Amino acid sequence: ALACYCDSFAATMELDTRALALLPLVLASLAMFLQPAVATHGMPRPSGGFSLRLVPSAGWNSTMHVDNGGFLHPNEQAATTALRPHVHGPRGLTYSVATTVGTGRGRRTYDLVLDTVSSLTWMQCLPIAHPFPQMPPPFNPEISTSFRRVPHGSDLCHKPSRGNDCEFRATRLDGAHASGVLGTETFAFADDGGRAAAAEVGGVVFGCAHTATGFHSHGVLAGVLGLGKLMPSLIWTRLRQHRQDGRFSYCLFGPTRPERHGFLRFGADVPATGHMKSTNILYMRWTSPDFSAYFVKLLGVSVAGKRLAGPPGRRMSELFQRHKSGGRWYGGCLIDPGTGTTTMTQLAYNVLEHAVEEHVKRLGMPLVRRHGYRLCFSGATQAAIPHLPTMTLHFEEGGEDDGDLVIRPQQLFVFVQHDICLAVVPSEHITIIGAMQQVDTRFVYDITAGKIHFAPERCSDDTGGPN
Repeated sequence: ALACYCDSFAATMELDTRALALLPLVLASLAMFLQPAVATHGMPRPSGGFSLRLVPSAGWNSTMHVDNGGFLHPNEQAATTALRPHVHGPRGLTYSVATTVGTGRGRRTYDLVLDTVSSLTWMQCLPIAHPFPQMPPPFNPEISTSFRRVPHGSDLCHKPSRGNDCEFRATRLDGAHASGVLGTETFAFADDGGRAAAAEVGGVVFGCAHTATGFHSHGVLAGVLGLGKLMPSLIWTRLRQHRQDGRFSYCLFGPTRPERHGFLRFGADVPATGHMKSTNILYMRWTSPDFSAYFVKLLGVSVAGKRLAGPPGRRMSELFQRHKSGGRWYGGCLIDPGTGTTTMTQLAYNVLEHAVEEHVKRLGMPLVRRHGYRLCFSGATQAAIPHLPTMTLHFEEGGEDDGDLVIRPQQLFVFVQHDICLAVVPSEHITIIGAMQQVDTRFVYDITAGKIHFAPERCSDDTGGPN
């Protein structure tokens, strides 16, 4: 099953080759849980596809709500009681998967953060030094009958590894770090709500973390489920074992009705893509299991249908290119539902901010300062709201159609009391298309074809639960 948590709008971001340090978070967690059915020993359905449920928890609206127009409103109580040092705005949404791990007495169900940047799944295992809080307690491989250690000579081992263990080290975009030993285990995932038995996958390579720092567990999360584009990502494990087509898909919907749930779909459960636009997944020679993100080529940005020119002497496309300087990689653009909201490299953000400011001020909405936000306006009247601008991201097309992704005002702005604020933040080195700007767009990741397909969709139509 999947759970959804708040992640930060970061004011500045710094990329190491495999680590992006995010500033501390602001609002209390917006928890949306994929409540797992009891995982059985069933295999995937004959079609080779399966879907996981996304169910908002009953307490989601304690931190924010969505109005009738589809705009997000952080609740004032949450904004004033959950402040931490270095505040830089409200959280967006990230997702986790409820995963049953192990067999026999060691079988337990854990919530693991869905991470499309990393291909390595890891979780806390006994024994662990200074564990972060989670529910249930950390996994004990010694009492699981299906746990096996990865051989010391495997290419997946961190070099050098000490003794006979195959060691791993992983650093996430938010700066969290984990290390320990690699093993293989049986993972089972909750079914899609009654159509099929739970999907069970044996021989999943994962990291048993004996040390972890900086991981935001919210008192529940046990680790990370890697869906990056390299081995040993879960998508490649299933592709190898069950001859699937290497696709997964999601359609994020706003938290308007907590009793409804969406789906994360795999294989034959993924919708057809004939009507969708697409862009190519870029091949990066320097990727590794803990940084194997889905980079794409972003050519430019438009506001209210007007293409933005780059700063003096620069083209906009240059601001989104991956480049190497001083032995380190910088820049580039990736798509990640695990990042709460879109971040944009500083020079590109400055151009975007200026264009949005000029457009909104013409609607009679003056600038206003809001703590934790870069650009806010007052006087958001019902007459002005329909004229708020869209933002269009111009990707390199992967087919015959153009690669334009249109972001509606509902995903571009957030209401803070009676003011509206831009929900895009500047980054020092990298551009990430985050979860908030992906709402009401269907995304299909086709790993074997090397493409990401996308199309606007009313994502609430692909939900289950009470009517």
